[in-house]
Amino acid sequence: MKTRLRLVGFALMALVATLARGEKPAAAEVQLMGTLEQRVAIGGETTGWVLRYDKDQRVDLLLPIAAFTWIRDGLVVAVKGRFETRRYPERGEVRVFVVREIGQVVT
Repeated sequence: MKTRLRLVGFALMALVATLARGEKPAAAEVQLMGTLEQRVAIGGETTGWVLRYDKDQRVDLLLPIAAFTWIRDGLVVAVKGRFETRRYPERGEVRVFVVREIGQVVT
């Protein structure tokens, strides 16, 4: 029990030290599967692509450059990456998904 409490204490100390330096703790990497939707907006306050997943959930995607050679609207894909927040002048803070890996899902 004491060992477990010490480990929790060390983890909390590391988190407090990270926050005190003004750094954000690393976001956990997750995997999502959904349908790509292309978006265009006046003013350019969009990444250009949205992933529709879990019925009505949508998130803006920041895709790797290599993906632009084969992706298209309506394609079902699996993506790995992490959620982040971007600040736009008109839209304010927007949740985006930074994609590290992307692959087509054959249905």
